Amino acid sequence: MNDTNEIYLRNENKNINNEKPQTFYDLVIKIFNYIWDVGYVVLPSIGYMHQYMKIASLKKTEGFSKNICFILIMSYIFRIFFWIGQHFEKSILFNAIFGVFIQLLLLRICLIFDTKLQNDVTIYRFLNYKEFWNWPFFTDYLIFIFLISMIITVLSLMIGFHNKPYVFILGVITSIIESFSDLPQIYEIYISKNPYTVSYLLIFCWVSGDIFKVSYFFCRDTPIQLILCGLFQLTTDIILSMQIIYYRYYCKHSGVDNLFGCERQKSLSKALSMELYKSNKNEVLLNA
Repeated sequence: MNDTNEIYLRNENKNINNEKPQTFYDLVIKIFNYIWDVGYVVLPSIGYMHQYMKIASLKKTEGFSKNICFILIMSYIFRIFFWIGQHFEKSILFNAIFGVFIQLLLLRICLIFDTKLQNDVTIYRFLNYKEFWNWPFFTDYLIFIFLISMIITVLSLMIGFHNKPYVFILGVITSIIESFSDLPQIYEIYISKNPYTVSYLLIFCWVSGDIFKVSYFFCRDTPIQLILCGLFQLTTDIILSMQIIYYRYYCKHSGVDNLFGCERQKSLSKALSMELYKSNKNEVLLNA
């Protein structure tokens, strides 16, 4: 019995001696990884926080597309289910949850100051595809998001998260949806010719955030779907940045102080000139 205890104690002492003490370098790496993870969760949403404050300050949403909120919320929901089926970095899960919360806040402020919404209180507003994601009440969006989440939940329980092709498809869907997040804003600026309502911090955060995100994906054990999504988003970020620079440069050199869009200001200036011309002509006729 004593021999057994001595062998046990000898093995324990050997294991303790074999354990390397944590060095200062290991501590720095651990802190850096923690900051790296927190940065991935928070930084991509900073631009949207600034966009929220800008809409609240200007009290208008013209130039910003609510469809961005739709695309990102849908992408984050699918990403949450993708994470459940394939456990990778927890920071990606927390990023999706935090992103849904921020997009809901941004959507709420857009509904407050969007003057184009029609207060249709009938149930038929959900059946009008032309007014999709253009509903007047915030609860409409919450009901839609809840229904989508329930459908994915039931489908996942029926198929099972152990089904690898199904989990892979979830990853493909979330990546495809998120990769299109810049396209509504590109189209909105193209139609309105107005890049001024869009927060430039938001655009900067899109570009820098996607660079950070792609770097994070490459450094961590991240599914290939998310890496390809990040690379595509970087491409659309560059297109959007060039588009904003173009309209700002065009407006600046056209001599128009544009707050609501170059074309709109020109049309307003032309209409004002016509009114002045008519009023002056009437005065001349009356004096004659």
